[in-house]
Amino acid sequence: MINEKILLEILKSREDRANRQEELLKKYPYSLISFTLNTPGEIKDSILYRKVHKEGIEAIRSTLGKHGVNMVFSEELHKNTGPEFYAIVDIDANSLKGLMVDIEDNHRLGRIFDIDVFDKGHNQIGRSKLGLSSRKCLICNEDARNCMINRTHSYEDLIKKVEEIVSTIED
Repeated sequence: MINEKILLEILKSREDRANRQEELLKKYPYSLISFTLNTPGEIKDSILYRKVHKEGIEAIRSTLGKHGVNMVFSEELHKNTGPEFYAIVDIDANSLKGLMVDIEDNHRLGRIFDIDVFDKGHNQIGRSKLGLSSRKCLICNEDARNCMINRTHSYEDLIKKVEEIVSTIED
């Protein structure tokens, strides 16, 4: 399990991220992408995780470019609690979420990408709003939220699965 100091740091980082999202949405009247990694364990920032995150950013930029979407602003941060990327883009949030879900579902590292989308009204756009099913568990492909709530899988098994996924980055 994660020690209390690290847990408090993660919770503070989530609060800071929500504040940054709010700042960006107030400043720019467009849709927002907030991209982090889903990684269990105490180590949230490493050279390998930064490579994984960079590949995710490249996938986001490439997808937006292929669809002619203008990126108005972007920002990449590296914190002890993991890398973060923000992008303000000129496309409606529902269409944007569809593009980001495609990355999460089809990129070789997409299972650990966490790409949130917010509309200019500051509302997070979930998969369900697009009529899509919830994200699947890394291990059993059931609803990830249920597995998390029920603690269906051991902490060790989750870490092992993430390590297996990120090991493809060096291929």
